[in-house]
Amino acid sequence: MKLIKTSTILAAASTLLIAASAGAAFVTKDYVATKNGSPVVSSFGDCVLTKWDAKSGDCTALTTEMRTVYFNFNGSALTPAAKAKLVTLSKSLKSKKVAAVNIVGYADEIGTPSYNLRLSQKRANAVAAFLKGKGIVVKGKSEVRGLGETASKSECGDAKGKALHACLWRDRRVEVEIVN
Repeated sequence: MKLIKTSTILAAASTLLIAASAGAAFVTKDYVATKNGSPVVSSFGDCVLTKWDAKSGDCTALTTEMRTVYFNFNGSALTPAAKAKLVTLSKSLKSKKVAAVNIVGYADEIGTPSYNLRLSQKRANAVAAFLKGKGIVVKGKSEVRGLGETASKSECGDAKGKALHACLWRDRRVEVEIVN
């Protein structure tokens, strides 16, 4: 008789809870997906896999959140959470056939447009340098660009001061776009 560790049971239970919270999830070959086919992702940004062995596949599609890292206010240094996510992303990119990788940086609305454009470019360059260090070379049709405060994802209403800074966290990001 094979003993199952408590941590394995807890991991399986949490997987079921995550899948249930995704709403109408179904199981594909190696991962749990929503009814529209998007992979179900844990709070750590990992795919919820159906197999726990070394041969288990990765999610076939990387969600936007899995390809997005966030930055501190007025900063372009990678946070420990961003580095961890980029390590996972780099491993996934190495296992896929990728024609190009576009790295796009953004900034929040605080500051001048020219400053935000420079800051977003610094963020994109930081991600590109990190991925290059992990063996992902941005070349060919790939791009590394900053778009400043365009494409805001935040709706902050009348927030001001610290509340506005806190609200705009989604806009301080870099998205890695994958071209197959």
